[in-house]
Amino acid sequence: LMIAGTFRPEDIERSNHPLKSYKAEMQAHKLCEEIALDSLSPVHIQDYLNATFAPNSFPPEFAAHIHEKTEGHPLFATNLLQYLHERGDIAKTNEHWSLSRPLAEMELEAPESVRSMIGKKVDSLGKEERRALEYASVEGQEFHSTVVASLLGVEEVDLEELLARIEKTDRLILTLGEEELPDGSLATRYRFAHALYQNFLYGGLVTKRRIMLHSHAGEQLAQRYGKRAPHIATQLALHFERGRNFARAVEYLIHAGDNATALYGNAEAAEHYTRALNLAAKLPDEQQAETMGILYGKRGAANMALSNFAQSVEDYRSMLKHQEALDSPEKKAAGLNALAMTLFYSHRLEEMEACVDEALAASKRAGSESLRLDTMCLMALKHLCYGELEFGRPILDDVIKSARAIDYTPALVAGLTWRGCLHFFQTEYERAIEIEDEARQLASRLRDGFHLLTSMFFLGLSKGNLGRMSEAITTLEDAIKMAGRNGDRFWYPRMPNCLGWLHRELQDFDGALKHDQEGLEVARQYHVLEAEANSLINLGIDHTYAGKAEETVAAFRETHDIFKRDAWFRWRYNIRLEAATAWHWLRQGDADLEKAGEAARRLLDTANQYEVHKYIAEAHRLNAQIAMAANDPATAEAEFTAALEELDRYPAPLVAWRTYAALGRLQSERGRLIDAQAAFTKAAEIVNACAANVTDDDLRATFLNSTAVRQVMAGATETAKNVGSRGI
Repeated sequence: LMIAGTFRPEDIERSNHPLKSYKAEMQAHKLCEEIALDSLSPVHIQDYLNATFAPNSFPPEFAAHIHEKTEGHPLFATNLLQYLHERGDIAKTNEHWSLSRPLAEMELEAPESVRSMIGKKVDSLGKEERRALEYASVEGQEFHSTVVASLLGVEEVDLEELLARIEKTDRLILTLGEEELPDGSLATRYRFAHALYQNFLYGGLVTKRRIMLHSHAGEQLAQRYGKRAPHIATQLALHFERGRNFARAVEYLIHAGDNATALYGNAEAAEHYTRALNLAAKLPDEQQAETMGILYGKRGAANMALSNFAQSVEDYRSMLKHQEALDSPEKKAAGLNALAMTLFYSHRLEEMEACVDEALAASKRAGSESLRLDTMCLMALKHLCYGELEFGRPILDDVIKSARAIDYTPALVAGLTWRGCLHFFQTEYERAIEIEDEARQLASRLRDGFHLLTSMFFLGLSKGNLGRMSEAITTLEDAIKMAGRNGDRFWYPRMPNCLGWLHRELQDFDGALKHDQEGLEVARQYHVLEAEANSLINLGIDHTYAGKAEETVAAFRETHDIFKRDAWFRWRYNIRLEAATAWHWLRQGDADLEKAGEAARRLLDTANQYEVHKYIAEAHRLNAQIAMAANDPATAEAEFTAALEELDRYPAPLVAWRTYAALGRLQSERGRLIDAQAAFTKAAEIVNACAANVTDDDLRATFLNSTAVRQVMAGATETAKNVGSRGI
């Protein structure tokens, strides 16, 4: 015979219930087994919903919401669901249960039955016990014996004995364990068994008592943590804010924001700084200007990292306004530099130029070399944006050299990041990787998320252009993940179309189209015109491969429309557009060779103007293929030679293997078998090197089995066989 029974431990601990002694005696004789039931998990709650309300079409997150509100307490969970049913939020229509309104609009407050139950439980406490728990509730759902003892003005050991009785008898709290605080004191950490208990007890304190206790708790924790107090900045800020010590609250909100920034939690940081700004308005007038200037500057940086450029501009303007009273050339120059940088990234280039001039003048008045370097970085960025590379290059070189000399890392990071970008633009990929990798490491140490993403972006593109395909994909995918954590909306939209380019280079046309479509969607969602233009160019190439000429022309037409609206690095993606246009018309056949030739000539002129060597080689390759299509082998050979000479000086394997493959076809058609074999063999070597750098088996197989690559391999094999058979 087996007898199963249920009981609540607190029901028998506070009375002389006969089960208390019966259980102890049975356990002593091993005649019973006690099974302590844990809280319900979200899965348990989902099972309960399916059993109680069957069939139903509740949203998947409904069970998790119930669990979050009740922490899995079975009685609270079932009471809350019953309450929602009675309130009409859970309704039955045509024998089917569903929510009568969206979950986001539903308030999941504790029902009166639960609140009454908690009130009854708390009312059964003794005066001393209730007071201890009310004071503990001030610290939060978790609390320290050391802090609560100080609030109560009692010995800590006496409090711990009292709390032990409450835990055993009433089950309102749980002991989490001992903890050594930074000042060396040993405290016991407790937790309320449920947040509703803490909320109810906290609500029992009168307002002035709460203010006094929060202030005291904040001071206690700050004292116990000492130099490590910023580690619990959010908790301290809450205590001091509720204790109406606004100066200390602002101090720790700044620490909380800085902590979040160090973890790239820019959205959280902006919230902390906003809260601090609201409290700073309550400070004495003499403290307000400097404090609010600091806070606007910090929030401006957080909004900059979040790509909230309009808000960042307003923050930096407010910062400068509050700094006027301080009459500090150093602060003014730093503020103007920050404002100019935000204006640059928000494409407000005319405003940025005026700001840079003013910043440079303020830097000179301040006599600060570091501030001058910050301003010079911005001047270089402006030149790069407009394609004035001959002016931007020496400025960046000077910034890097000078920043190293005075050991000023912020300017060094910015200088390296954009100098690496320029190396990338001009097909100096090995140098770009070297510089961007140093920038990435320095930005990571500075916790500069924006320049970290910038360096990762150009690092991925440079690796890809050298045929290090999987490394490039991994770098860009890591950057996308980081952009998501950062809340970045500036670099993230630029990355999907880069992945599209890499997949297309590996002949994965379905994957390329998917990434390019995503790139266009994301670029339009976040209004990033450069990313939109590059995605449209990529889609035009995708459509050309798919034989969809009309779609290609439409995509290129949309890109030209963007040129009219935005000058941001227009020179750079115009080069890509000319290359894609020339290749598209070449693919259409003899009727469009003239159009292809015009685009190739424009490409060569523009690529030479900006010293973009990859596209100089690409222009020569396109001209060679146009000449082949026009039955002009001599011109074709000369153009191939010019392309390969450029690629010999500036290696770009992804262009090189195609150039050698096309040259091999030309020489084969002309009967120059030895020259054809040499060209095909060189193309095959580059293809195999690229394939060896692809770690994804499926992607590598797609590349090696593609038509273009099989033609290269077949060409190498056939020409070798013909050379051998003829004894050449």
